[in-house]
Amino acid sequence: MEIRLYQKGDSKQVVKLLQGTVNIVDTQSYAEIETESGMLDHGQSQDWESFFLDSFTIVAEINSTIVGVAQIEDDGHINCFYCHSDFRRQGIGGQLYTALEDYAKTKRIPTIYSETSSSDRPFFLQMGFEEVQKQKVLIGGKVPTHFVIKKDLPS
Repeated sequence: MEIRLYQKGDSKQVVKLLQGTVNIVDTQSYAEIETESGMLDHGQSQDWESFFLDSFTIVAEINSTIVGVAQIEDDGHINCFYCHSDFRRQGIGGQLYTALEDYAKTKRIPTIYSETSSSDRPFFLQMGFEEVQKQKVLIGGKVPTHFVIKKDLPS
């Protein structure tokens, strides 16, 4: 398995990964609602290409297949973090997370944060995040619970 920078042309595989992950893994979280509302179905790969290229985005790849993706913005917001359902609990998420944290430290970002579903919250807590707030957000006409989490990084 290789962790590498996202490259132009990866969007087709990554969008397929996102769609498959939210349909299989997160059936009770806000990701299902995103799927139902069509947020992942707009189909314009050029829009996704820009989204992934505009921030620090990395992928986990096994035998030329992308099995994970993670993205962090320059303000420390982890905007995207997915691992293929067939490859969960194999250390891929931990390696993706470590790469994001290393990037944040290099950029001297003092705090990293994200919003996460209840199904992914334990992973982030295990990585040293703390829950800042539990919240409900209107997505696609439904109101799922998710959590704002953060982690202060050493200077």
